[in-house]
Order: sequence, then structure tokens, then C-alpha cells
Amino acid sequence: MIKVGIIGMGIRGTMFADTLLQNRYAEVTAVTDSSRENLQKASKRYGVNGYAGSEEMMEKEDLDAVIIATPDFTHCAPVLQAAAKGISILVEKPFATNVEEAEKMFDAVERAGVICMVAFENRWNPPFVAVHNAVADGEIGGILAMNSRLNDTIYVPTRMLRWSGNSTPGWFLLPHSIDIALWLKGCRPLKVYATGTKKKLVSMGIDTYDSIQTLVSFEDQTHASFTTSWVLPESMPLIYDFKYEIIGESGAFYIDLADQMVRQAGAGYRHIHTLGTPINGKFTSAPSCMAHEFIDHVRKGTCPETDAAMGLLNTRTVEAVHRSLESGKTESIEGI
Repeated sequence: MIKVGIIGMGIRGTMFADTLLQNRYAEVTAVTDSSRENLQKASKRYGVNGYAGSEEMMEKEDLDAVIIATPDFTHCAPVLQAAAKGISILVEKPFATNVEEAEKMFDAVERAGVICMVAFENRWNPPFVAVHNAVADGEIGGILAMNSRLNDTIYVPTRMLRWSGNSTPGWFLLPHSIDIALWLKGCRPLKVYATGTKKKLVSMGIDTYDSIQTLVSFEDQTHASFTTSWVLPESMPLIYDFKYEIIGESGAFYIDLADQMVRQAGAGYRHIHTLGTPINGKFTSAPSCMAHEFIDHVRKGTCPETDAAMGLLNTRTVEAVHRSLESGKTESIEGI
């Protein structure tokens, strides 16, 4: 049985813990959280030891793997701790929020030879899986251009995340869109140009970007545009709006995750979130499928596709976006 410790028992950590309850090869052995209330609830709910810090948990528990589900900018220390102890790692995206930390994490993982998966969950999302398979089968020829729009409602930075002022939609959302582009194209990004807006959230006392627009150039002389924001009105039918357009030499794909086939009208109007609906009590969401695959990699000793190298490349790309926001110029992606 693979013994797993979960670091961060918020929305994501709890989801991962519940998922592992359905995995016959793994068990949640210990949890950590900086919130005493969250920690006590999680420890009681899963009947496991709770720790205030990840280092203490890894010192005292005999763990095979950890899942790091903490805020964007707090992934470095637990990754380094786990690598030093030879513990396999599933870490939330982004891998890190600066290249210096990402390189330290990558080097530590490589030296230790541990399994490290970065949680780019949309590689397990059925619409994107279907499109990836079709692109791989040559159904639209070579990809010429991509356009992505991934936005959240203002509920996310103002009420769901207590730490949004320490992040941006670039770090919280853009890694998903960038990863899909890298997955579909299979070639490296070289440079980026980005612009952004700071108005609405700043007026509410949250010093971060409302929206970011980015153009990424790839080594095959093609380009992709990305829009990401988190200030949509809460009246939107879903908490997020994710659309993706892939234009190829002989065809195109249009993905709309905001329209999940069921719409409900009544006192209000909303889209029912159907992707990931539990079936016969079994979790079917993209992050749950991803967590199960992580456990398979740990027990088989195999390397995930979304490994530390992919996490480092993603961080390099998104950091270049933020450098471009500050400089107003096109920025090369470091290390490419």
C-alpha cells in the first residue's frame, strides 16, 4: 500500500484525499495545513495524524509519496524536502512562480531520482484528451495557430482564494492554457509578448492583475494567443469560462468547457457542471483521474508525462509573460 501525505487541506487537498479513498493501492497516512481549523477537520475526517508543517510530517511519517496542494507560491520548500527524503511528488501547478525556485526543484528531483508529477489536470479532461488524440492522428494536419481564453469570475480572487494578492491570473490560470498548447504542439516556446490590466481588483484592495493578454511564439514559427482574467461577473453560468481554438492546415477544433451540455433555468440561469460528475459514487473528474495515474506511476516506478522538466518549462514561459508585462517588450523564455 502506497502511503501518501497531503500538504494543504483546502479545496484541492480535500479533493485529492477523497480520491485516494477510492484507490486500492494507496492510503492517506498524514496531512498538514497552516490553518489549525483545517488541520483538525482533516485529521478527524481521514483518521490520520495531522502536522502543522510538511517537514515535520516527512520526518515523522514513513511516506512513499506526497501531494502538494498549497498556494501557487509555496511549492518549493515541500518539493525540496520530499526529494531529499526520496519521496515521490505530485505538486499543483504552477511548478513554481519564479524560475530560480523551479530550477532548484528540478535539480533536486533529478538528483534524487524521485517521481515528480506536476498537476496539469486538463491532460485528463475528456474534451482535451479527445482533441489531443485527433491532432496526434493527423486529423487537422500541422497546427498553425491557437487561441485560448481561460477566465474566472471575481468570486475566485475575492472570496475563494485568501492569497490572490500574492498571485495573478497569469500564475493561477495561464499555466493550464500554456500546458495544453505545449501538449498539442510538441515543440518549444521561444518568446512572449504580454499586456495586462490592473484596475478592478486594485480598487478593492487586492494588488494584482485583472486580466492578461499574451502572444507566444514557438520554434516552428507559429504563434498562440492567450487571454486570462479573473474578474468576470458572478452571474456567469459557471465559475470559469474556458475556450480553446486550434487551427490546423486542414481543419480546426473549437473547445468550449463553459457549455457542458446541460443548462438550468429557474430563479436564475446556470450551466450544470457535468464533466467529472461522480458515477456510482466513483470520482471521474480530471484531477481525480490524474491522482490515480500518479499512484500508478509510483507503484510501477514510471515517469509521468507532466514531469519536473515540463513544470520548469511552464514556469519559464509564464515568468517570461510577467517580465513582458513589466517591460512592455517581447521577452525571450530563459533556458530555451
